[in-house]
Amino acid sequence: MKQAHAIVFTIILILSLVVLFPLYVALLMSLKTSQETFLSFYSLPAGLHLGNYIHAWNTSHYPKAFLNSLIITSGSVLLIIAVSSLAGYSIARRSSIFYQLIFLLFLAGIMVPFQVTMLPLYKLGKILNLINTHWGIILLYGGAGVQTGVFFYTGFIKAISRELEEAAKIDGCSVPGIFFRIIFPLLKPVTATVMVLNTLYIWNDFMLPLLFLQKDKFRTIPLQQYYFFGQYSSDLNLAFAYAVMGMIPIIAFFLLMQKFIVKGITAGAIKG
Repeated sequence: MKQAHAIVFTIILILSLVVLFPLYVALLMSLKTSQETFLSFYSLPAGLHLGNYIHAWNTSHYPKAFLNSLIITSGSVLLIIAVSSLAGYSIARRSSIFYQLIFLLFLAGIMVPFQVTMLPLYKLGKILNLINTHWGIILLYGGAGVQTGVFFYTGFIKAISRELEEAAKIDGCSVPGIFFRIIFPLLKPVTATVMVLNTLYIWNDFMLPLLFLQKDKFRTIPLQQYYFFGQYSSDLNLAFAYAVMGMIPIIAFFLLMQKFIVKGITAGAIKG
């Protein structure tokens, strides 16, 4: 038994090192000078060279990119939660074939890769004037995230006792009142899970902003980082400094919310 635990611990340690190594390289490179990088790529810096962060901040319009990422991520996540929770409630509380087919359509959307829908979405965006707008890409992210959101919410809501709703109906509460006053407050674990997973994806996404945000003033952090790498391809230290600045907000958010991820997924899986 002890030998098995030691093997499992060794495997976990190796996998952890593999995951953390890119973060180590990014932080290391962001604190080194160009000369130190040239002499030894993986060696520790002689001192903390914070000038890379200052230079990257001033040359890459980080505050504007951060604001764009914040607006797009927040708006998309709120839209996903609102639509997914309402749709999941309707599907979970009705057993007709129509609602079951709707649920299967949501599941089918999960299995369609983005590369298949990329060109049709771009053409649709051109027709509807969704290019280079915050609300346009928010609608796109919302439509993509609703699919998994409905899956999580439906499984979780099915486990909530109907007796709570029946008691509320007897007291004269309407259907919207039942949902917003009784059901939705009980959905905190799965809501947190949907929020965290979609926030991580949208904040770090590169392909969709590359297609739909072509003007400088709408660039998100990953998109701005792409142009930064192209412009300063000979100075890796500045590029990695910007990469670290882009990771800090999302890592902080994940550390604050990580306890809800396993809780929400486990609850939804067991109760569904």
